[in-house]
Amino acid sequence: MNASPYFSSFQAGVFLCGLFVATACAKPIVLNGIKAVVNGEPITESMVEASVRTQVQVWLMGNKGRVSREEAEREVRKMGVKALDDLIDRNLILTEFKRLGGNIKEQYIDEAVEGFIKDRFGGDRDKFLAELQKGGLTIAAFRELQRDQIAIQAIRGQNSGGDSVPNTPWEKKRLYDEIKGEFASEGEVKLRIMSIPKQTESSSQEAQKALLESVRSKLKSGEDFGALAKAHSADSFASKGGYVGVIGRGGTLNASLTQVAYSLSPGEMSTPLDDGPFWRILKCDERVGQASPSFEKLEQEVDRRLTIEKRQKALDTFLTKLRRDANVRIYED
Repeated sequence: MNASPYFSSFQAGVFLCGLFVATACAKPIVLNGIKAVVNGEPITESMVEASVRTQVQVWLMGNKGRVSREEAEREVRKMGVKALDDLIDRNLILTEFKRLGGNIKEQYIDEAVEGFIKDRFGGDRDKFLAELQKGGLTIAAFRELQRDQIAIQAIRGQNSGGDSVPNTPWEKKRLYDEIKGEFASEGEVKLRIMSIPKQTESSSQEAQKALLESVRSKLKSGEDFGALAKAHSADSFASKGGYVGVIGRGGTLNASLTQVAYSLSPGEMSTPLDDGPFWRILKCDERVGQASPSFEKLEQEVDRRLTIEKRQKALDTFLTKLRRDANVRIYED
C-alpha cells in the first residue's frame, strides 16, 4: 500500500509531537530546567513543551486534519522556535487582562467552541470530541484555551492601534513599489544554458565531475557564465555563450528544465541538474514581457498590508512595554 503524502489529524499530531521531542532531545537533557521567570513565576522546559504540543493539536484541528508532511514539519519547527517568547507574552497579556478586571462570560466561550466545531468539523460534535481525545485534550482544557484566547485577542485589539492612523499617499506608494513584483505577470525567460557531459571518450566520470565542481566554483566567484559556457559546454548553444533566447512554457527545453528555468529570478543560476548524460546549469538573464498591476488595482491590498503593519508595530510596542514593566528573566541554554 502506497503511503499517503498527507496525515490524518491524529497521525500528524503523533508525528509532530515526536519531531518536537526528538529535536529537544538532541540537546543536553536538563530535567524540567527553568527557561524563564516572569514576575516570580517560573516557566519550565516541560511547560514550553506542553504548550507546543497543545498548539500543534489545535493547529491540526483548525486545519481540518489534512496536512502534508512538509507543511507539518515547517509548522512545528516554527512553533518550537517561538514557543518560549510566545509563552512569556501570553502570560504577560493574561496578567494584564486580570489587572484590568477582565472577565470572560461562559456564553462567549460556548459560542467560541460551537463556532470552532461548526467551522472545522461541520457541526459534528462527536467527531470534535474524538479528535480532542486522540490529541490528549479534554473539553475542559479546550474551553480554557478558548477563554485565554478571547482574553488575549481583547487585549491585543485594544493595543494594536485599530484603524485610527490613516495610510498616507507616500506610505502607499512606498509599499506598492515593494510588493508590485509579487503580482507581476510571469513574462518569459531569457535563458542561458551550460551542458557538462558526465563522461566523454577522452575524459572519465571522475574527471568530468571535477570539471563540474570547478565550473561551479568559478561561477560562484563571479566569472562570466557565457565565457565558461563557450569553454566547457557541449551543446548547440555553447558557441553563443550558452544563450538559448526567450523560451516559452512549451518547447525548446524538456518540461523539467523549463520548470526550473521559470523558477529562477533574473540573474539567478540553477544548481547542476541531472539530465541524462549531462549536467545542466541554467541562468535566467532576464524576464521579458513582465508587467505589474497599476497602483489603482493594488491600492486595496496595499492599504490592507499597511494597516496590518501598523497594528503589528503598535502591538510590538505594547508587548515591549509589558516586558519592560514586568520582571522577566530568560535563562539561555
